[in-house]
Amino acid sequence: MKKYRYVTLLLGLMLILSACAEPEESSGSQVVETLTPIPPTVTQVPTGTPLPSSTSAPSPTATPSATPIVVLPPEPIEIQFAASDGQALTGLYFPADDNPAPIIVLMPWTRGNQTEWEEVATWLQGRGLLVREPDYRHSWKSSNWFPKPTIKIPLGVFTFNFRSCEGQDGCQAYLPAEWLLDAQAALETASRLEGADPGRIIAVGASIGADGAVYSCAWLNATDLGKCLGAFALSPSSSLTIDFSSSVDALLEQEDPALVYCLYGLRDEAAKETCQDYPGIRTIHFGYVDFHGLELILFDRSPNTLDYLQEFISEALGGEQ
Repeated sequence: MKKYRYVTLLLGLMLILSACAEPEESSGSQVVETLTPIPPTVTQVPTGTPLPSSTSAPSPTATPSATPIVVLPPEPIEIQFAASDGQALTGLYFPADDNPAPIIVLMPWTRGNQTEWEEVATWLQGRGLLVREPDYRHSWKSSNWFPKPTIKIPLGVFTFNFRSCEGQDGCQAYLPAEWLLDAQAALETASRLEGADPGRIIAVGASIGADGAVYSCAWLNATDLGKCLGAFALSPSSSLTIDFSSSVDALLEQEDPALVYCLYGLRDEAAKETCQDYPGIRTIHFGYVDFHGLELILFDRSPNTLDYLQEFISEALGGEQ
């Protein structure tokens, strides 16, 4: 009986221990695992930096700064261009030391090519290329006497050769109608040179170049290519198929009349007839001499021709100094 009690007590104890023990996993039970959440990654934005928005407009593109002005070196640049009939022509461009600058176009005579103007070109450009030395055969090339420049604003200069006139001995044929085309092509080319101000073109010429200067100045002003402010004529004679007076009339009758200077010697009958007693232009005679064209650039005259040229350029530019 006592033994039975022990067994019963033992069985009861075993039942209590079984009830307190965790049940074993069955093959069909579902295990739910609790995960510790991972904090989101945070990107640090510097203070003051605007945060992007899905509705914000894109940032505007920065406006590029103005193209800086490039000043070309003083040395002359060879320019290839063509007249309206296709004739190839050559010129030399003496750039100003600032831009956009007025351009002075120097037109040669039949006795030589564009090098006849070389000393005057470097004197007008004023960038240290002028070598002051005498030339006892050509007063206009004897730069040792050239007056002190009085025009303080930068000037570009353009010279060129008329067709059939490229050599040192001057023109090998007389082509007046074609030279008109060359003169107008020179002014058009000058208005398009790098650094040129197409609204401030000035024409200067000797002999056939004088006729070409006045004609091409009037021609340019009848186009939208640029504006010629005046023509400085050394011994014009209506030699290029267009009457000098008709070209001058066109310049004087425009809304803002251009300036015309006409220089001549009293024994140069053709130039005298062309310049003398023409109303509306400035005429300057050199007395009873037969000097023609570039021969009028003299060192022993006061005021001398280059002083007149400076006066003309300044007046044509509206008195700019």
